[in-house]
Amino acid sequence: MAFNQEEFVNLLADYYEFCNRVFWEHTTVAYPPAGGWPSINQDTMANLEKSDTAVDLLRHLPYVDFDPDRAFDPPHIMNKTNIVDYRNEKIQAKIRERCFDTYAEPCLGDNGPLPPSCVCFAVSEGRNGYNLVVDTADGNVYWCDPNGQHDEPGTELNDAIEQRYAGDEVQSWRVGGVNVYRPKDFFALCKERFRELRWIGIDACNVDSLRMDCEWSEDYEDHMFVVRRMQRAGWPGDGEGRDWDRLGFQASLYENESAGV
Repeated sequence: MAFNQEEFVNLLADYYEFCNRVFWEHTTVAYPPAGGWPSINQDTMANLEKSDTAVDLLRHLPYVDFDPDRAFDPPHIMNKTNIVDYRNEKIQAKIRERCFDTYAEPCLGDNGPLPPSCVCFAVSEGRNGYNLVVDTADGNVYWCDPNGQHDEPGTELNDAIEQRYAGDEVQSWRVGGVNVYRPKDFFALCKERFRELRWIGIDACNVDSLRMDCEWSEDYEDHMFVVRRMQRAGWPGDGEGRDWDRLGFQASLYENESAGV
Protein backbone atom coordinates (compact mmCIF):
# COMPACT_ATOMS: atom_id res chain seq x y z
CA MET A 1 0.00 0.00 0.00
CA ALA A 2 1.10 3.56 -0.67
CA PHE A 3 2.37 5.72 2.16
CA ASN A 4 -0.10 8.28 3.46
CA GLN A 5 1.94 11.03 5.14
CA GLU A 6 -1.04 12.88 6.60
CA GLU A 7 -2.38 9.69 8.18
CA PHE A 8 0.99 8.77 9.68
CA VAL A 9 1.58 12.26 11.07
CA ASN A 10 -1.89 12.30 12.66
CA LEU A 11 -1.46 8.83 14.16
CA LEU A 12 1.94 9.71 15.61
CA ALA A 13 0.61 12.98 17.04
CA ASP A 14 -2.34 11.15 18.60
CA TYR A 15 0.00 8.61 20.21
CA TYR A 16 2.26 11.36 21.55
CA GLU A 17 -0.75 13.11 23.08
CA PHE A 18 -1.80 9.80 24.64
CA CYS A 19 1.65 9.35 26.20
CA ASN A 20 1.59 12.97 27.37
CA ARG A 21 -1.67 12.39 29.23
CA VAL A 22 -0.59 9.07 30.71
CA PHE A 23 3.01 9.41 31.90
CA TRP A 24 5.13 12.14 30.31
CA GLU A 25 5.91 15.10 32.56
CA HIS A 26 6.88 18.71 31.76
CA THR A 27 6.43 17.99 28.05
CA THR A 28 4.49 19.54 25.17
CA VAL A 29 3.73 17.95 21.83
CA ALA A 30 5.12 20.41 19.27
CA TYR A 31 3.47 20.72 15.87
CA PRO A 32 5.30 22.02 12.78
CA PRO A 33 4.58 25.46 11.35
CA ALA A 34 3.10 25.81 7.89
CA GLY A 35 5.62 24.39 5.44
CA GLY A 36 7.29 22.24 8.09
CA TRP A 37 10.23 22.67 10.47
CA PRO A 38 12.64 25.05 8.70
CA SER A 39 15.76 23.47 10.25
CA ILE A 40 14.97 20.11 8.66
CA ASN A 41 15.83 20.01 4.97
CA GLN A 42 17.98 18.16 2.45
CA ASP A 43 21.03 20.21 3.49
CA THR A 44 20.84 19.44 7.22
CA MET A 45 19.84 15.82 6.59
CA ALA A 46 22.27 15.31 3.68
CA ASN A 47 24.43 12.61 5.25
CA LEU A 48 21.39 10.45 5.91
CA GLU A 49 20.91 10.31 2.13
CA LYS A 50 17.13 10.33 2.36
CA SER A 51 14.62 10.75 -0.45
CA ASP A 52 12.71 14.00 -0.81
CA THR A 53 9.59 12.20 0.45
CA ALA A 54 11.39 10.99 3.58
CA VAL A 55 12.83 14.43 4.35
CA ASP A 56 9.42 16.01 3.80
CA LEU A 57 8.01 13.59 6.36
CA LEU A 58 10.70 14.58 8.87
CA ARG A 59 9.85 18.24 8.26
CA HIS A 60 6.19 17.62 9.10
CA LEU A 61 6.43 15.23 12.04
CA PRO A 62 5.31 16.35 15.48
CA TYR A 63 8.09 16.34 18.04
CA VAL A 64 8.13 16.77 21.81
CA ASP A 65 9.48 19.74 23.74
CA PHE A 66 10.75 18.81 27.19
CA ASP A 67 12.49 20.55 30.07
CA PRO A 68 16.24 19.79 29.73
CA ASP A 69 16.68 20.60 33.42
CA ARG A 70 14.42 17.66 34.27
CA ALA A 71 15.35 15.13 31.59
CA PHE A 72 18.51 14.55 29.59
CA ASP A 73 16.92 12.52 26.79
CA PRO A 74 13.71 12.93 24.78
CA PRO A 75 10.70 11.06 26.16
CA HIS A 76 10.31 7.33 25.68
CA ILE A 77 7.34 5.94 23.77
CA MET A 78 7.88 2.34 24.90
CA ASN A 79 10.44 0.54 27.03
CA LYS A 80 13.99 1.93 26.53
CA THR A 81 12.91 3.59 23.26
CA ASN A 82 13.20 7.35 22.85
CA ILE A 83 11.96 9.75 20.22
CA VAL A 84 14.39 10.96 17.56
CA ASP A 85 14.01 14.74 17.35
CA TYR A 86 15.46 15.78 14.01
CA ARG A 87 15.15 19.45 15.00
CA ASN A 88 17.67 18.92 17.77
CA GLU A 89 21.10 20.47 17.21
CA LYS A 90 22.82 17.49 18.84
CA ILE A 91 21.13 15.11 16.40
CA GLN A 92 21.90 17.36 13.45
CA ALA A 93 25.54 17.58 14.55
CA LYS A 94 25.75 13.78 14.71
CA ILE A 95 24.30 13.61 11.20
CA ARG A 96 26.89 16.11 9.93
CA GLU A 97 29.62 14.01 11.56
CA ARG A 98 28.16 10.80 10.10
CA CYS A 99 27.85 9.46 13.64
CA PHE A 100 24.12 8.92 13.46
CA ASP A 101 24.01 5.19 14.32
CA THR A 102 21.97 4.82 17.54
CA TYR A 103 21.21 8.57 17.47
CA ALA A 104 19.08 8.91 14.33
CA GLU A 105 19.15 5.38 12.92
CA PRO A 106 19.59 1.84 14.19
CA CYS A 107 23.05 0.35 13.90
CA LEU A 108 22.85 -2.05 10.94
CA GLY A 109 26.56 -2.78 10.62
CA ASP A 110 27.57 -3.75 7.10
CA ASN A 111 23.94 -3.56 5.97
CA GLY A 112 23.43 0.09 6.92
CA PRO A 113 22.37 2.76 6.59
CA LEU A 114 18.61 2.49 6.19
CA PRO A 115 17.28 2.87 2.63
CA PRO A 116 16.57 6.43 1.42
CA SER A 117 12.82 5.90 1.78
CA CYS A 118 13.03 4.92 5.46
CA VAL A 119 12.77 7.17 8.50
CA CYS A 120 13.65 6.12 12.05
CA PHE A 121 11.32 7.94 14.43
CA ALA A 122 12.46 6.27 17.67
CA VAL A 123 15.66 4.46 18.67
CA SER A 124 16.63 1.86 21.22
CA GLU A 125 18.51 2.89 24.34
CA GLY A 126 21.42 0.49 24.01
CA ARG A 127 20.12 -2.96 23.05
CA ASN A 128 17.33 -3.06 25.60
CA GLY A 129 14.64 -1.21 23.67
CA TYR A 130 13.38 -1.10 20.10
CA ASN A 131 13.99 0.76 16.84
CA LEU A 132 10.93 2.13 15.05
CA VAL A 133 11.13 2.76 11.32
CA VAL A 134 8.53 3.86 8.78
CA ASP A 135 9.14 3.23 5.08
CA THR A 136 7.68 5.93 2.86
CA ALA A 137 7.92 3.53 -0.10
CA ASP A 138 5.73 0.69 1.17
CA GLY A 139 3.93 2.60 3.95
CA ASN A 140 4.78 0.05 6.66
CA VAL A 141 6.05 0.50 10.21
CA TYR A 142 8.96 -1.79 11.11
CA TRP A 143 9.17 -2.54 14.83
CA CYS A 144 12.71 -3.83 15.33
CA ASP A 145 14.20 -5.66 18.31
CA PRO A 146 18.00 -5.14 18.28
CA ASN A 147 18.49 -8.54 19.92
CA GLY A 148 16.96 -10.32 16.94
CA GLN A 149 14.07 -12.03 18.73
CA HIS A 150 10.85 -10.01 18.92
CA ASP A 151 8.62 -10.62 21.92
CA GLU A 152 5.42 -9.66 20.08
CA PRO A 153 3.50 -12.23 18.00
CA GLY A 154 4.37 -12.16 14.31
CA THR A 155 2.09 -10.46 11.80
CA GLU A 156 0.71 -11.39 8.38
CA LEU A 157 2.86 -8.66 6.87
CA ASN A 158 5.97 -10.38 8.24
CA ASP A 159 5.48 -13.26 5.80
CA ALA A 160 4.99 -10.95 2.83
CA ILE A 161 8.11 -8.94 3.67
CA GLU A 162 10.19 -12.09 4.21
CA GLN A 163 9.16 -13.39 0.78
CA ARG A 164 9.80 -10.05 -0.92
CA TYR A 165 13.33 -9.66 0.44
CA ALA A 166 14.40 -13.30 0.66
CA GLY A 167 18.12 -13.57 -0.06
CA ASP A 168 18.67 -9.80 -0.08
CA GLU A 169 21.37 -9.29 2.54
CA VAL A 170 21.14 -5.48 2.40
CA GLN A 171 17.44 -5.65 3.30
CA SER A 172 17.91 -8.30 6.00
CA TRP A 173 17.23 -5.68 8.70
CA ARG A 174 13.53 -5.95 7.72
CA VAL A 175 13.17 -9.58 8.77
CA GLY A 176 15.49 -10.34 11.70
CA GLY A 177 13.63 -9.72 14.96
CA VAL A 178 11.25 -7.34 13.18
CA ASN A 179 7.46 -7.13 13.13
CA VAL A 180 5.76 -5.23 10.31
CA TYR A 181 2.50 -3.29 10.65
CA ARG A 182 0.28 -0.83 8.90
CA PRO A 183 0.63 2.45 10.87
CA LYS A 184 -2.94 2.40 12.22
CA ASP A 185 -2.51 -1.14 13.54
CA PHE A 186 0.88 -0.38 15.08
CA PHE A 187 -0.24 2.60 17.13
CA ALA A 188 -3.46 0.86 18.18
CA LEU A 189 -1.39 -2.06 19.48
CA CYS A 190 0.91 0.23 21.44
CA LYS A 191 -2.05 1.86 23.16
CA GLU A 192 -3.49 -1.55 23.95
CA ARG A 193 -0.27 -2.64 25.66
CA PHE A 194 -0.67 0.34 28.01
CA ARG A 195 -4.38 -0.31 28.57
CA GLU A 196 -3.81 -3.93 29.53
CA LEU A 197 -0.87 -2.93 31.77
CA ARG A 198 1.80 -4.84 29.90
CA TRP A 199 3.41 -1.42 29.59
CA ILE A 200 3.24 1.12 32.41
CA GLY A 201 4.71 4.59 32.12
CA ILE A 202 6.42 5.61 35.35
CA ASP A 203 7.83 8.88 34.03
CA ALA A 204 8.88 10.35 30.69
CA CYS A 205 12.02 8.20 30.43
CA ASN A 206 10.88 5.09 32.28
CA VAL A 207 8.35 2.62 30.88
CA ASP A 208 8.05 -0.55 32.92
CA SER A 209 7.12 -3.48 30.69
CA LEU A 210 6.26 -7.15 30.83
CA ARG A 211 7.36 -8.58 27.49
CA MET A 212 4.81 -10.53 25.50
CA ASP A 213 6.98 -13.66 25.69
CA CYS A 214 6.60 -13.56 29.50
CA GLU A 215 3.51 -14.86 31.31
CA TRP A 216 1.59 -12.85 33.89
CA SER A 217 2.96 -14.06 37.20
CA GLU A 218 3.61 -12.94 40.73
CA ASP A 219 7.21 -13.88 39.93
CA TYR A 220 7.38 -10.44 38.31
CA GLU A 221 6.85 -8.81 41.67
CA ASP A 222 8.00 -5.31 40.77
CA HIS A 223 5.73 -5.13 37.73
CA MET A 224 2.73 -6.52 39.61
CA PHE A 225 3.30 -3.95 42.35
CA VAL A 226 2.87 -1.18 39.77
CA VAL A 227 -0.08 -2.95 38.12
CA ARG A 228 -2.02 -2.97 41.39
CA ARG A 229 -1.43 0.73 41.92
CA MET A 230 -2.55 1.59 38.39
CA GLN A 231 -5.74 -0.38 38.91
CA ARG A 232 -6.34 1.25 42.26
CA ALA A 233 -5.99 4.65 40.57
CA GLY A 234 -8.81 3.79 38.15
CA TRP A 235 -6.81 2.75 35.12
CA PRO A 236 -7.64 2.46 32.21
CA GLY A 237 -10.14 5.28 32.69
CA ASP A 238 -11.66 6.16 29.33
CA GLY A 239 -9.00 4.15 27.50
CA GLU A 240 -7.35 7.25 26.05
CA GLY A 241 -5.43 8.35 29.13
CA ARG A 242 -8.21 10.34 30.78
CA ASP A 243 -10.52 9.77 33.75
CA TRP A 244 -8.10 8.11 36.12
CA ASP A 245 -6.07 9.40 39.07
CA ARG A 246 -2.61 9.90 37.60
CA LEU A 247 -1.35 11.97 40.52
CA GLY A 248 -2.69 9.41 42.98
CA PHE A 249 -0.89 6.65 41.10
CA GLN A 250 2.40 8.55 41.14
CA ALA A 251 2.09 9.19 44.87
CA SER A 252 1.29 5.52 45.52
CA LEU A 253 4.61 4.42 44.03
CA TYR A 254 6.33 5.75 47.13
CA GLU A 255 4.18 3.74 49.50
CA ASN A 256 5.69 0.87 51.42
CA GLU A 257 5.55 -2.25 49.27
CA SER A 258 4.52 -4.23 52.34
CA ALA A 259 1.18 -2.41 52.28
CA GLY A 260 -0.11 -5.38 50.29
CA VAL A 261 -2.12 -3.48 47.67
